[in-house]
Formats: sequence, structure tokens, C-alpha cells
Amino acid sequence: MIEELREVLTGRLVTAADPAWGQVRPAWNLTVDQQPLAVVEAAGPSDVEHTVAFAAAHGLKVAAQAGGHGATRALDNTIVVRTNALDDVWVDSHAQIARVGAGVRWGTLQTALDGTGLTGLPGSNGDISVVGYCTGGGLSWFARPYGSGAGSLRAAEIVDGAGARRWIDDSTEPDLMWALRGGGGNFAVVTSVEVELHPAPEIVGGRLMFAIDQAPAVLAAYGKATLEAPEHVTLWAYLTHYPPALQLPEVVRGKSFCMIDAVAPYDPEALETALAPIRAAGTVLVDTIGPRESSGVVEITQEPITPAAVLLTTSTFDEVTPELIDTLLEYAGQPSLISQVQLRHLRASDEVIHPGVASADPTAQYMLLAGSILPVPELFGSAQQALGALKDAVSQWHAGDLPPSGLSSWSTLQDSFTEPDLARLRDIKQRVDPVGTLVGNYPLPC
Repeated sequence: MIEELREVLTGRLVTAADPAWGQVRPAWNLTVDQQPLAVVEAAGPSDVEHTVAFAAAHGLKVAAQAGGHGATRALDNTIVVRTNALDDVWVDSHAQIARVGAGVRWGTLQTALDGTGLTGLPGSNGDISVVGYCTGGGLSWFARPYGSGAGSLRAAEIVDGAGARRWIDDSTEPDLMWALRGGGGNFAVVTSVEVELHPAPEIVGGRLMFAIDQAPAVLAAYGKATLEAPEHVTLWAYLTHYPPALQLPEVVRGKSFCMIDAVAPYDPEALETALAPIRAAGTVLVDTIGPRESSGVVEITQEPITPAAVLLTTSTFDEVTPELIDTLLEYAGQPSLISQVQLRHLRASDEVIHPGVASADPTAQYMLLAGSILPVPELFGSAQQALGALKDAVSQWHAGDLPPSGLSSWSTLQDSFTEPDLARLRDIKQRVDPVGTLVGNYPLPC
């Protein structure tokens, strides 16, 4: 039956019977061994329309995926639509708006903004798609001054559960827009979005690296600095253990560090003021703080772009206390299956540009992300146990629901949204996709 779909596509349909199946089936995150029914490499929006209409007519399910950083096993037995070829980028710097296709990555959009004095709201990795990021919440380097990626979503071109394509915004379909801003791919396949751009006339940012034994003092200084920093200054802290891999630079290979990443879109002096007590807390081994173009923001964390086996767990908290620091160092201060622990300073504000289920800031002041990069799949169970033990240890400081951007592959939307919001999402789902053709990484709980 699925072979009939091949006849109406401009792009490529790949099934388990095709030689290319082993290359196109996996998601970016290799710990998620997704098993779709088929993969459609869409050549354009019409391929998305044909795929969804075919699935709806035959009782099948469809899930959109650009790269698969946030993949889960919820996409098993679906037709996965790869949107990489939907790569148009249009920028109106005067109106401070960008329109991008579903395959466009943040690195590409940020590069298009170089020299404009503007920025989007990218996160830590330039290989993440703009569409997947905004519909999944989106915690940005610039979330403190400008809010979430979901809140920057102005309009979207969608293919609905019946296979019909149209542009929508808050004036035409406010409920559906509210759901798309953080509800993921459960409500439509988004083929293009229009997003807000924001002033960034003098971006400065980069990384400070300290020896791991200086982490207690550096993290204490970080906690104090985040309390005093102005809203446009963003500071993230890390405990990082680099593997002894030959492809890594010798300066980090097999070594451990406490690191501080920092960004501000303007007022460089304020960033330096915030960093001064952190610099004084230890001996800076590497310092990359300096002026950056918009494109340089997504390069700060140096996260991997090539597919990797990554496990993540997350939590929230409101204060960087000595007890929290001691706990983090106990569980992640030495090389182990936990490759990195990251602390992100958030903003708690009621202001949103566009209303959505994930447009508002998290109620917590900080988010913890702990990750394992697995060299071999056999370590999956042990790494999951190590991450679970860390999460249990910091649970006494848990301070509210997780942003959807912080969900791990075994999380659910119940970890992020209140029951009233989930009820509203279910109602919208029933209206826009009554037969349940469309599937997101985190399906709506019944």
C-alpha cells in the first residue's frame, strides 16, 4: 500500500525494502532507535500535502522531522516526513521579521542576519531547525531579554490533518497558533514559519574555562552573578568532562573543566561587570569572550553537529546554593558516564509577544541539563541510571514544571504543562486532527 504514495511525490519515498533505509531511517540522536513505517524526503510543501492526505485516507500516521535532535520512539510506525529541502530564507530587517522553511537551521538564519544588527532566538546548537525549536518551546541565549522561541512565532504555513495547506496567524486561527507555540507536531506539519527578530546591535559573548577543581568557587560566583546581572545578560555554567578522543584538541582532550558561557545582545560593559567576580574566582584557562556577529552566537557552546548517541535529563531550581553545588560535584564532578551538567539562568516574566502554551517564561529561575554522550550503545542502561541518580539527588530543589525544550526522550508533556493547558490542547487536537493522523515527539496524553 505504501508504494502508492511514491507515485505522487516529487521527492523520495524510502522504505525498509530500499538500500538507503539504513542511512535515512535514524534520527540525529542515535540513542533513539526510531522505527518508522517509511521516510518521505519532501522536495516541497506539496509532498507534505500528498503524504498527509495519503496517510489520512489509509489510517496511517505522519510525523515531521528535520534532523531528529528531539526524537522519541513516539515516531515509530509513522511516515516520517523529512523537511530538509524546505530551505528558503527571507529576511525583512526593516520590519524585523524572518520567514524560513521547515528545513532551515538556526545557523543558517543567524548567518543571514549578520550585519543587520538583529538576531533571532537561537539556542545552544546551530544545527537545530527553526521550526522544530519554536514549536517545541525554544530556550534561547536571548530568552532573558526577548522571551522564548515559541513566543517569537508570528505565523505559520501548515498542512493540517486532512492534507490541506494554508497560512495561519493569530488573526485567523488563534487557538491553533497557541497550540503550535510549544505543543510540537501534534497539530499540523509546519512547512514554514514567520518569526520575530530582535535588536542585537553589539553582540558580545563567549566562554571562560577553569580547571574542574576550581568549580566550587566558580559556581558560587556564578550564582551571585546571575542574581545581579541585568535582564539582557545571559550566563550559563557547566561541569564538562571531555573524552580522550583523538579528534578533540589537545587542550581539552581527556580533561575536565568548569565553564561559564555568556552572551549579551548589547551593552558589552554590563556583561563584563557580570563576569568580573567569576573571573576573580579562579584562574581562567581559556577566554573567548568578545564581539560576535549573529552567526557566532550558535558557535559558543561547540556542541556536536554530527549525529551522536546522547541521553539527557533535566530539572529546575530557584537558587544556586552551596548545597546544590556540593551535590552537583558529588554526582558529576569527576569523569563518569555523565559527560556534562549545564545550568541555564532563565527569566521569570509574565510578558509574551505572542500567546502560546510555551510562550511564557518558566516559573523557575534556573534549569539543569545533564547529559551523557555514549561511545557505545551498551552503556545506555548505565548512563540512564547515572542521570536518574543525579536527577533524584537534585529533586529536593525542584522548582516547577520543565520547559518543553528540556524534555528528555522518556519525558511526557505532563512534565511541562498543567492539566488545564493539556485539556485545551486535547480540545484543539480534536478539532484540527480528529482522526489523529499527526504525531509529535511528545504525543498528547489521553
